[in-house]
Amino acid sequence: MYMETNRLIVRDFREDDADALYTIKTDLQVTEYCPDLLAVQVQRSDMTDYIRKFRRIEETGDRSTWRCYAIERKDDHMVVGCLSFGKNELLFEYELGWMMMGQYTGQGYASEAAEVYAEYFCEKNGVDYLIVVMDVDNPASYRTAEKSGFRLFEKRTVYDYCYNRYCDDYYYFRRYWSGCTLKERYYGDVPYTGR
Repeated sequence: MYMETNRLIVRDFREDDADALYTIKTDLQVTEYCPDLLAVQVQRSDMTDYIRKFRRIEETGDRSTWRCYAIERKDDHMVVGCLSFGKNELLFEYELGWMMMGQYTGQGYASEAAEVYAEYFCEKNGVDYLIVVMDVDNPASYRTAEKSGFRLFEKRTVYDYCYNRYCDDYYYFRRYWSGCTLKERYYGDVPYTGR
């Protein structure tokens, strides 16, 4: 997978990106909101295996299995973050995510990459929309979602049947593809009349 924006290249990770992927994984901003990116306990030596796994997923045309893509700046070819993508196992909808190294946040890279990827994936695969879910305590990611065309659908509280209790709240966003032909695009702000 390869696509460009004015400032960025969004592409498959290559094996020579192993250090960059490990830096993203261990960045304090990433570990605060996504400690289980790749795995909680992961070593630098594991990165090449993850990159090979991502490539195999892409090569098979699998649209559901979770994987990551590199976000690279065009001007200096620095990998500054990544997009994650796959089918959400609980919601059965295609989910996009982003993780940026702290020093590159606030520059619009994540929203630029997310917007181009969302359009690309939906058009290529005939999918009407993608979703984003995030911790309610992550305001930077909330702003990124809005800047890249996602709209808040609702705030959700999950009931965990294993523990018999409610878990942390999260925000659920949707972004409809610009070529979507659905007449009704429910966001939680219009009346729901059933299925």
